[in-house]
Amino acid sequence: MRWLLLDEVIGIEKGKAARTRSRVPNGVVSPEVLMTEMMAQTGGMLLGAETDFQQDLVFVKIEKASFSGDYKADDVLDIEVTSENLHPEGAWLDARIQSRNRTVAKSRLLLMEVSHLRESSAEPITFHAAFMNHFSVREKVSG
Repeated sequence: MRWLLLDEVIGIEKGKAARTRSRVPNGVVSPEVLMTEMMAQTGGMLLGAETDFQQDLVFVKIEKASFSGDYKADDVLDIEVTSENLHPEGAWLDARIQSRNRTVAKSRLLLMEVSHLRESSAEPITFHAAFMNHFSVREKVSG
């Protein structure tokens, strides 16, 4: 995963929720596509905390997604992802983005673990050292 879409990791409550912050993208790709990826990346941190960020994850499926359209470029986005049924091998995640105290996006996403596809000695791709250090991820995990 590329994590450049997120500006800040607010916190990860192990087994319950992950919260991040970003801004509505202003570019050639539709904001809805990028917001979906932001929700998946935030969910990746929630799932990653279950295995101390040692597994690689892929974004597999969008079961449903909705967008209000009530946002403009550079609005601050508060992203929260929860799951009632996390498993080390994957999870269905419920995500919500709020901006200006309004829900602007919601989705249900599936992420899966794929570490078994990499060489056993290789460093994790999803949660590589540069990412973990840049966002101080481990320091933001509670619970």
